[in-house]
Amino acid sequence: MKENNGSVEPKAVKHFQRVKVEEVVFSDERLKDNSYWAKDGAEDGYGAKAQEVLGQVRGRGFRHEKTKKKRGTYRGGQIDLQSHSVKFNYSDED
Repeated sequence: MKENNGSVEPKAVKHFQRVKVEEVVFSDERLKDNSYWAKDGAEDGYGAKAQEVLGQVRGRGFRHEKTKKKRGTYRGGQIDLQSHSVKFNYSDED
Protein backbone atom coordinates (compact mmCIF):
# COMPACT_ATOMS: atom_id res chain seq x y z
CA MET A 1 0.00 0.00 0.00
CA LYS A 2 1.58 3.25 -1.12
CA GLU A 3 1.00 6.68 0.30
CA ASN A 4 1.16 9.93 -1.67
CA ASN A 5 4.85 10.49 -0.88
CA GLY A 6 5.90 7.09 -2.31
CA SER A 7 6.77 5.32 0.96
CA VAL A 8 5.61 1.78 1.56
CA GLU A 9 3.55 1.20 4.70
CA PRO A 10 4.06 -2.26 6.25
CA LYS A 11 0.99 -4.43 6.35
CA ALA A 12 -0.18 -5.60 9.79
CA VAL A 13 0.10 -9.39 9.91
CA LYS A 14 -2.24 -11.35 12.19
CA HIS A 15 -0.21 -14.33 13.46
CA PHE A 16 -1.90 -17.52 14.60
CA GLN A 17 -2.34 -17.76 18.37
CA ARG A 18 -3.69 -20.96 19.86
CA VAL A 19 -4.21 -19.27 23.23
CA LYS A 20 -5.37 -15.66 23.36
CA VAL A 21 -3.31 -14.13 26.20
CA GLU A 22 -5.86 -11.45 26.99
CA GLU A 23 -8.63 -14.06 27.42
CA VAL A 24 -6.78 -16.30 29.93
CA VAL A 25 -8.40 -16.50 33.37
CA PHE A 26 -6.40 -18.05 36.21
CA SER A 27 -8.33 -20.02 38.82
CA ASP A 28 -5.56 -19.32 41.36
CA GLU A 29 -3.05 -16.44 41.47
CA ARG A 30 -0.19 -18.88 42.16
CA LEU A 31 -0.55 -20.24 38.62
CA LYS A 32 0.55 -16.96 37.00
CA ASP A 33 4.23 -17.58 37.74
CA ASN A 34 5.48 -20.97 36.52
CA SER A 35 9.04 -20.60 37.82
CA TYR A 36 10.53 -22.91 40.42
CA TRP A 37 10.99 -20.15 42.99
CA ALA A 38 7.28 -19.22 42.91
CA LYS A 39 6.40 -22.64 44.33
CA ASP A 40 5.55 -22.96 48.02
CA GLY A 41 8.44 -24.46 49.96
CA ALA A 42 11.00 -23.75 47.22
CA GLU A 43 13.48 -21.95 49.49
CA ASP A 44 14.99 -25.09 50.95
CA GLY A 45 15.13 -28.76 50.19
CA TYR A 46 16.55 -30.99 47.51
CA GLY A 47 15.07 -29.15 44.53
CA ALA A 48 16.40 -25.72 45.57
CA LYS A 49 20.04 -26.72 45.15
CA ALA A 50 19.28 -28.46 41.86
CA GLN A 51 17.48 -25.34 40.60
CA GLU A 52 20.44 -23.14 41.51
CA VAL A 53 22.81 -25.36 39.51
CA LEU A 54 20.62 -26.44 36.60
CA GLY A 55 18.31 -23.42 36.33
CA GLN A 56 20.72 -21.41 34.19
CA VAL A 57 21.60 -24.27 31.81
CA ARG A 58 19.72 -24.55 28.50
CA GLY A 59 19.69 -26.99 25.59
CA ARG A 60 22.33 -29.67 25.16
CA GLY A 61 24.27 -28.35 28.14
CA PHE A 62 21.36 -29.23 30.44
CA ARG A 63 21.59 -32.92 29.60
CA HIS A 64 25.35 -32.83 30.12
CA GLU A 65 25.10 -31.10 33.53
CA LYS A 66 22.23 -33.35 34.67
CA THR A 67 24.27 -36.46 33.83
CA LYS A 68 27.25 -35.09 35.78
CA LYS A 69 25.07 -34.54 38.85
CA LYS A 70 23.67 -38.09 38.65
CA ARG A 71 27.14 -39.66 38.97
CA GLY A 72 26.98 -39.53 42.76
CA THR A 73 29.05 -36.53 43.80
CA TYR A 74 25.97 -34.30 43.99
CA ARG A 75 24.28 -34.08 47.37
CA GLY A 76 21.13 -32.02 47.52
CA GLY A 77 19.16 -30.90 50.53
CA GLN A 78 16.54 -32.71 52.53
CA ILE A 79 13.72 -34.29 50.54
CA ASP A 80 10.44 -32.62 51.47
CA LEU A 81 7.41 -34.91 51.65
CA GLN A 82 4.84 -32.13 51.92
CA SER A 83 2.46 -31.40 49.06
CA HIS A 84 2.60 -27.86 47.68
CA SER A 85 0.11 -28.41 44.89
CA VAL A 86 -2.81 -26.19 43.90
CA LYS A 87 -6.18 -27.85 44.40
CA PHE A 88 -8.82 -27.43 41.70
CA ASN A 89 -12.56 -27.73 42.13
CA TYR A 90 -14.04 -29.68 39.24
CA SER A 91 -17.77 -29.67 38.70
CA ASP A 92 -20.05 -30.22 35.73
CA GLU A 93 -22.28 -27.32 36.80
CA ASP A 94 -19.85 -24.57 35.68
